[in-house]
Amino acid sequence: MRARTVRRVIAVVAVIGVCAALVATGVHFLLNRLDLPAAQEARCDLVGSPYSVSTEQAANAATITAVAVRRKLPTQAAVIALATALQESKLVNVEYGDRDSVGLFQQRPSQGWGTASQILDPRYAAGKFYDHLVKVRDWQTRPVTEAAQAVQRSGLPTAYAQWEDQASVLAKAFAGSVSAGVSCAFPEPTVVAQPAKVVALLAQDLPATRLATSAHAAEVKPTAPAWATVSWLVAHADRLGVDAVSYAGQRWSRIQGWHNDGTVAADRIRLETAQLPAPSPAD
Repeated sequence: MRARTVRRVIAVVAVIGVCAALVATGVHFLLNRLDLPAAQEARCDLVGSPYSVSTEQAANAATITAVAVRRKLPTQAAVIALATALQESKLVNVEYGDRDSVGLFQQRPSQGWGTASQILDPRYAAGKFYDHLVKVRDWQTRPVTEAAQAVQRSGLPTAYAQWEDQASVLAKAFAGSVSAGVSCAFPEPTVVAQPAKVVALLAQDLPATRLATSAHAAEVKPTAPAWATVSWLVAHADRLGVDAVSYAGQRWSRIQGWHNDGTVAADRIRLETAQLPAPSPAD
């Protein structure tokens, strides 16, 4: 009797399993038949290279490079800094690490790099890295991994070498050495900064003169290399709700990427912020 009951239970479980599999197959079939839009990935492509990074990584790379540009350091300084950040944090501003290490470069408050709060400011962290780098003998001509290790004193002294090529591409794009060097794509933002606020945040990294501002646009005259300024705006566009940036006959938008556009004067950069749809009455 007990064996018969067990067999019945097994049979019921098998039937349930078959039904569940049929339901799953049917749902999968229906989803495949529906014309569903693909989710848009937030990413930044480094034009002319095989590299692609997240918008967060791009924004951090832009700031790291901007600090070097503002200090009038050669692009090699940014290459070394970016290779270091790629190894230490993958260019993500993490709040944790080995022992008390935090931030893009995994700097330690206990080793005199600053407070944890300061180190978690990418601008501050990059500045402290460069403070130490320029004191390294022959840092401009030494291999990237040696120069980085002289600053970091890592337990993996040769690990930085693997990031040198990607760091070089990033540095050239964000230092303004190439035109339209980065193109970012991301879904429609939910938070949009006012154009004046975007310009104010830009000026913290790269000097620029605001020429005009309206409700959804601003024009600036860059003091730093113009394409460095343009690339900074594109890289930070996701976080700031910038929809388009135009300069020197070219225009980037988060939907179309780069294309020709001759509507902006060659001596200025125009940024346009997104216009969020008005909330419905139900909201």
